[in-house]
Amino acid sequence: MSLPTKEVFSKFFSPKSIAVIGASIKRGTVGRAIMENLKERFKGRIYPVNVKYDEVLGFKCYKSILEIPETPDLVVVAVPARVVPSVLDECGKKGVRAAIVISAGFKEVGEEGAKREEELVKVARKWGMRVIGPNCLGVYDAHSGLDTIFNPNDRQAKPGPGSVALISQSGALGAAILDWLAEAGVGMSKFVSYGNAADVQEWELIEYLAEDPATKVIMAYIEGVSDGRKFLNALRKATERGKPVIVLKAGKSEKGMKAVASHTGSLAGQYAVYEAAIKQFGGLLVNELNELVVAAKTLSWLPAPSGDRIAIVTNGGGAGVLATDAVELLGLRMAELSEQTKAKLREGLPPAAAVNNPVDVLGDAPPERYKVALEAVLRDENVDAVLLISIMQSPAYDPGGVLEATKELVGKYGKPVVMAAPGGKYTLDKLRMFEHEARIPSFRTPEEAARALSYMVAWARVRQRMKKE
Repeated sequence: MSLPTKEVFSKFFSPKSIAVIGASIKRGTVGRAIMENLKERFKGRIYPVNVKYDEVLGFKCYKSILEIPETPDLVVVAVPARVVPSVLDECGKKGVRAAIVISAGFKEVGEEGAKREEELVKVARKWGMRVIGPNCLGVYDAHSGLDTIFNPNDRQAKPGPGSVALISQSGALGAAILDWLAEAGVGMSKFVSYGNAADVQEWELIEYLAEDPATKVIMAYIEGVSDGRKFLNALRKATERGKPVIVLKAGKSEKGMKAVASHTGSLAGQYAVYEAAIKQFGGLLVNELNELVVAAKTLSWLPAPSGDRIAIVTNGGGAGVLATDAVELLGLRMAELSEQTKAKLREGLPPAAAVNNPVDVLGDAPPERYKVALEAVLRDENVDAVLLISIMQSPAYDPGGVLEATKELVGKYGKPVVMAAPGGKYTLDKLRMFEHEARIPSFRTPEEAARALSYMVAWARVRQRMKKE
């Protein structure tokens, strides 16, 4: 008998015991990497299974899952594809109801693999077992410590606990996104690489995450979906619960759609159809891989803006012009500053400073000048969000002072602020300081910062539309 979805899915993320079928002592193997990662992070009981060994990394090794003294909550399968159905059958006899199949060699390789995958699903249905995969990277839960990802920890960074979840049909791209999230200091709730989606589908994962109290923002890399209606309903469900779903859909071009079929064996439909439907049901579409992280850190760190009116504060005129272009081209509006705000700016800034929007505090601006300008625009009722630009190469620029002023004012006024600072290593190091110490989303170009604000505005618009429907 199968367990309710919520109960069995909890075993994928917070199991008390786990068996690794295909555990290995051989360096460079998937079975060893999974064991190493579990040994380092997982707090529950670990049971390696492999007929070759009596012990793996200090744990007693069993010849078969049937020999384990309890029924594991979760099983990770990393054995050749040809034996996966029989291994799952033994798991079913043992009473296992949740399995992650890492192994590749199923429908992504052609007709023979597709038949093997059909057999896998048949066995899972027979025992009421739910299966993530096959052909996947694994599952990571930053809160419970579960880590079945088979990339070694010295090569694969993983974010600490937080509120962003990621589901990815591609394990390799999922790994890259994990690296980026960790580098940016974005905390994660759950990560799932679901591969071929032979059993557990992306819409089920989104529905589960919509109810997950640890998750506030959901990211999804998707190549194809098997049930469009259920997928769209899952998007709506998450949106109605106040959780944005950021979607990167692959297979936009004709040849891209063919590549999808050879990667995970998925069917990818016309992108224009996906685009319209995803937007209608509340999803937020991004076009490029790095934009997933741009949107995720902005939506998870900042409050939603009340509108689309953007103020720009800069110490570089050219960067202010580029930011203005980006704001308008993205469908946002440049805020019309009130006369009271302009008067405050004239009072506190040098005569050469520009007090219209964008506000130019000039290249020799100390932190006090930034503070005057930021406070003036943040208190203006015509401003919904601020794009702060710092040309850090200026000898007058004091990153620590600007950081403290920005932190204080963001806390005081509660409006979203993003940072842009073009430059090299010095600038990048200071941008990370703004992110890690103040949770101010920071970007290397004005255009990227404007795009980050556009995702926030898009989410605010979605929420307003959903409330009216």
